Amino acid sequence: MKLDKKSKVIIQLLISIFVITFGILVYISHENIWSGFINIITSQAVLITDFLVVGGLGGTFFNAFAIFGFNFTMMKLLKVPIKGLAIASFFTVFGFSFFGKNIFNILPIYLGGIMYSKYENIDFKDILITISFTSALAPFISEVAFKINADQSSYISAVALGVIIGFIVTPIAKKMAGFHEGFNLYNLGFTGGILGAVISSVMKIYKFQVTPRRIISVSHDLELKILSILTFSILIIIGFYLNGKSFKGYKNLLKDTGLKADFVEKYGYGITFFNMGIMGFIGIGYVALLGQVLSGPLLAGVLTMVGFAAYGKHIFNTTPILIGVVLASIGTTDDYFIVALSALFGTSLAPIAGVYGPIWGIVAGWLHFAVVQSIGVVHGGLNLYNNGFSAGIVAGFLLPIMNTINANKDNRKMKYLNRKKEFYNSMKKFKTYLKEDEEIK
Repeated sequence: MKLDKKSKVIIQLLISIFVITFGILVYISHENIWSGFINIITSQAVLITDFLVVGGLGGTFFNAFAIFGFNFTMMKLLKVPIKGLAIASFFTVFGFSFFGKNIFNILPIYLGGIMYSKYENIDFKDILITISFTSALAPFISEVAFKINADQSSYISAVALGVIIGFIVTPIAKKMAGFHEGFNLYNLGFTGGILGAVISSVMKIYKFQVTPRRIISVSHDLELKILSILTFSILIIIGFYLNGKSFKGYKNLLKDTGLKADFVEKYGYGITFFNMGIMGFIGIGYVALLGQVLSGPLLAGVLTMVGFAAYGKHIFNTTPILIGVVLASIGTTDDYFIVALSALFGTSLAPIAGVYGPIWGIVAGWLHFAVVQSIGVVHGGLNLYNNGFSAGIVAGFLLPIMNTINANKDNRKMKYLNRKKEFYNSMKKFKTYLKEDEEIK
């Protein structure tokens, strides 16, 4: 499935409008973009480090556009098909460019991926998306490179660690996918959690201590909302246009379970973009309902929802997760930033609601909020996809329970149908007997 030339021109025009709007906002803010960018790439990036505080609005967006441009160029050069998972990768990595990922700390991971492809004699484009998601572990590179009293050896060690991560992650990710059977859309988050736990444990025995952070911006809510509303409106307009100026097919998408579902392949670019725009508004609306301002981490959560609206998420299978997280927070916390963050990323469990129903979706969201509160200590806050790690555990835990209950329900239903069938057969035989008896008389 390809976009025609006219459609590409319209997309480029609307993206240009977005960039111009961003430029106006940065100009008004009078920020030094370059110094902010330098602050970001030389900063530690452990959870939670909001780059809007570290580098300002201009520096953060410069970093985000640099990473987006890098990934887009790689995909174009390698001719990677722009389908659902590739779109999810674009938006997820772009989102995490606002906290945790910068153009310096992701590059060693890509280098490790290239070395793995050469070692296995496979085409790098076949694992590029996996490697782009693996940049969830980028804070390891920043933490080693820019720790206190860092020197040249620290930089070399950081790059070497990133290369090792990129080299070993692909075979591990393939193995981990079987644990949750695709019911956690963020498989690399789960993989990153396992890998991060191992690396963090090794670092601890050599007395390398990681200090948790909580640096969250509260100063750019208006600018981020303007840009978000503009972006999601653009997606809806593009989708509506590409879909023949109609909503045809959206109803079918909303019936999809979301399990291993590439919406681009199944429903086309038009309806997929439309769904992405809708999910973006759901995300920022949810944040507003919880009384939170948009910050780097929350924007990353919204953009990840938008990206995976091309690969499994829609309003019907994500809403139960959002509800479940809120229900879990009642009486347990008044930190609604964490509630919002956990809910946005917790929608990685959307296929559970899609396949097993909204009640199980609410249960999954409730469990996710409980698990994600404690799981970060395992990897020391150095796996940016901490919620993906939690979601993998929740999915793996719930699957056998849900399957057992469903199997029992199916067995009971089958027994009921068999008894019903036996009853009808008995009644049929009885009527035949009465008829025969009447004829004898």
